[in-house]
Amino acid sequence: MSKVVRIDEEALEVALKYGKSLSVGVMKMEELLKKQEKARRDYTAIEEMVRRTIREELEALSRY
Repeated sequence: MSKVVRIDEEALEVALKYGKSLSVGVMKMEELLKKQEKARRDYTAIEEMVRRTIREELEALSRY
């Protein structure tokens, strides 16, 4: 399915940096955003794990 849309020329230039057409560019941008969001979630989970481990170790040391 295709539609006729109006798009700012600057936005079209940006999209064309990611693909050979507007559609391909937009799809590639979406893919990159999803990867970035997944990486952000992964880093958050790692940070929480490190903080929890440090907290547990400090609590264990404070018992001595």
